[in-house]
Amino acid sequence: MSSDRSRGFTGSSVAEGYDQFLLGQLFVPWAHDLVGRAGLTPTQRVLDVASGLGPVARLAAAAVGAGGEVVASDISAPMLARASEYASRPAAAAIEYLECSATSIASDDDRFDAVLCQQGVQFFPERAQAAGEMARVVRADGVVVVSAWASERPLGLFGPIAETLAELDFAEPYPGAFNPSSYSLSVGELGQLLIGAGLRDVVVVTATVDAIWPSLDEAVSTLLGTPFNPLVAARPADEQQRVRAVLAKKFHQSGEGTIVVATTANTAVGYKG
Repeated sequence: MSSDRSRGFTGSSVAEGYDQFLLGQLFVPWAHDLVGRAGLTPTQRVLDVASGLGPVARLAAAAVGAGGEVVASDISAPMLARASEYASRPAAAAIEYLECSATSIASDDDRFDAVLCQQGVQFFPERAQAAGEMARVVRADGVVVVSAWASERPLGLFGPIAETLAELDFAEPYPGAFNPSSYSLSVGELGQLLIGAGLRDVVVVTATVDAIWPSLDEAVSTLLGTPFNPLVAARPADEQQRVRAVLAKKFHQSGEGTIVVATTANTAVGYKG
């Protein structure tokens, strides 16, 4: 698997589109789900791996309070820079932003009480190595919580985007870019990642959350927050509009005009020692 999959999020234009069209609509609701499964308590130290624009880190900072510690790590400097612009919640822990790969986390062993990773592992070039790094930096009896889109279900929002570009004969920016199965993990695959990293009492749960966009135009604009944005933006304006028109036909508006997309994720929880 090419490392270009994770580096596809490093462009500043992708961070901007992600912020406007994906963060609040999709990733904040899932951040609540993931952080709720971690059982965080005041004064704990938390690492958020592949933090992106930081929705998990901010919720964790609120949960552990001013006496706690939160580190948000990501390979994308533009994502971290934009995340750092969000105001801290009252009485929340300060967030440290750390640019590093998930397969080589820049941290001492046994530093954190909890390590969290929302929708990142499927993009890592070496998933097992990343899981091993998460296990390394969490303390004994600490918790690791990792989520990925569920391969047992349709790929929610990102499946139609990949299908659209494949139908319009775009060249894949990396192998498997238009294959929806490459962006998801099964219950068994995700659980085995944590077990293989030496974690115990691993449990994987499956949940579905509706992501909601107020209009068809905003749903289509989610393309701007994906690694495919530079691919489309390089084309003439008429071709870009063609992409948007084909993608729009894959969404179904509700009676109120909103776009509701069911998204399903598997989330694994495991403990060290």
